[in-house]
Amino acid sequence: MPTFTARIGKNWIMRCVIVPAGVMRSLGGGLRIPVVASYAGEKVLTTVMPAGQKRGRLVVLMDILRPAGLDTGDRLEVTLTRSTAPREPVVPADLKRALQFRPAAREAFEQGPPSMRRWMIRHIEEARRAGTRQARVDLILERLVERPRPRAAKAQASDPAPRPLDEPPFQSHPCLGAVGTAPRQTQRPPGS
Repeated sequence: MPTFTARIGKNWIMRCVIVPAGVMRSLGGGLRIPVVASYAGEKVLTTVMPAGQKRGRLVVLMDILRPAGLDTGDRLEVTLTRSTAPREPVVPADLKRALQFRPAAREAFEQGPPSMRRWMIRHIEEARRAGTRQARVDLILERLVERPRPRAAKAQASDPAPRPLDEPPFQSHPCLGAVGTAPRQTQRPPGS
């Protein structure tokens, strides 16, 4: 269980720490390493992403940092353990049934990363009413079908249809907002 101390940085709206190359080697290397991260008295199942120069980037949660009085610029002690827990979520019956009738959505769902599938399933499971749950299943299927094609396919497409500016992008992570909501836009002061 490698332990290291790093300064909390900010990557867009997320807080993260850089995992040293030596720690990455001790975790067995790889591009995306599933880990259990312990920091600020809490444990989180997460993934260390590549950060260049054989280092990794670990996103740390504000829900854990805030109560500990930590934020950007503070030093954080982190202990990482490689996770062997299964990463594949259990697909609920209603979503599985809906995916059977939408092959394009099923293909996009299966090709997406496990974190996206887990988030979609959690979003469906959090619905309290049957009507809300069904609306979420329908919206997720719609968003899966309109997901962008891989870059190679984009280059070969003869007439790519750009997304209208007023339409929200597919939101695949809770940091980006709820499914179907547009990202928050800030107003710039006049003359900037």
